[in-house]
Amino acid sequence: MRMSAKCPACLLNRIYQECRMVSDDEEKIGRIIERAMEMILEEFRRREVNAIASTRVHRMVYRMLDNDDPYRELKRRANEETARILPLARRYVERGDRFRNAVVASIIGNSFDYGVLGHEVNDSNFREYFEREFRRGLAIDDVDEIRHLCRGRVVYLADNAGEIVLDRLLVEEIKRLEGRVSFVVRGRPVLSDATIEDARFAGIDEVADEILTNGQGAIGIIEEELPEDTRERMESADIIISKGMANYECLSEGSFDSIAFLLKAKCEPVARDVGVRVGDMVAMLR
Repeated sequence: MRMSAKCPACLLNRIYQECRMVSDDEEKIGRIIERAMEMILEEFRRREVNAIASTRVHRMVYRMLDNDDPYRELKRRANEETARILPLARRYVERGDRFRNAVVASIIGNSFDYGVLGHEVNDSNFREYFEREFRRGLAIDDVDEIRHLCRGRVVYLADNAGEIVLDRLLVEEIKRLEGRVSFVVRGRPVLSDATIEDARFAGIDEVADEILTNGQGAIGIIEEELPEDTRERMESADIIISKGMANYECLSEGSFDSIAFLLKAKCEPVARDVGVRVGDMVAMLR
């Protein structure tokens, strides 16, 4: 998915927020915003894939901030908040169709995305939010087709911290189907996205067959940055489970087949591209 007219404003808003997380130096923040605007304009003119453009810009921002993980505290809080409602989520999963319920639970977790213009993270009252969203259900429901493919080789592309705690429930259900799960996180901290540290907090290492990375910590998947083992798993997978909007933005333009996009459409450009409304939850197989 290429950058739309709304993407530059959202990206610049996110950059300003993360600068404020770690600095009160108005002059420094001004220099960062100025350089970010220059880069965003260059990327927008090329109509680059939004997540790839965002990766390039954020790498510059982190260098200028001299901080490689501005979201560290937010990620810790998201993980801990989600861990508190994990027993509740398990009870929901165990009611009826376990696989379908685990898919929905994992997509609800995709709301942990800080900085999307117009989207608020309900981390202070996530229990109530989880119960409401679970009752709401899916706008696109390809769960049965996804379930069938999950009996084979599965590559699971994680997205955010916090969310990753609920991803464990879906990985457990894939293992019940005797699927083999290669779980992929970011290779370096970027935004509120999950890294190996977050995967271990969530106990993913206890249920998945292996944990891999996307290489240099891109926002989403940049194919030329993928480590060889991650690329091999993706090319040979029976299904790739792609969590979140950034992975969708990259893989909807990529070369891999049989992708299950599990996401909450948190912005208008992604919702329009998928064919749903903002706020809808999607389990879509392509």
